[in-house]
Amino acid sequence: MGSQLLWGLAMNGDWRSELDAWLAPFVVALRNKTRGRMCPAYIAGLIGPGDRKSVQPMAARDGDVSYDKLHHFIGSGVWDIARRSG
Repeated sequence: MGSQLLWGLAMNGDWRSELDAWLAPFVVALRNKTRGRMCPAYIAGLIGPGDRKSVQPMAARDGDVSYDKLHHFIGSGVWDIARRSG
């Protein structure tokens, strides 16, 4: 049922704007402009249409995000753990 809902939203084009609105507080918490751009692209790639969920096909489907930048977002692993709230 969940995938049917996702496909219905994807066909209408509404799912991406709803996802961006839902992710907004998380993007702000990243406190980094580049990560703030890559996070929604990565999440959209994971839950959006398309069978292959690896970085290269997700970047190709997005069109606005390069493979290199998306791969760096996923692979860099540079996260400031001191900012965790506890």
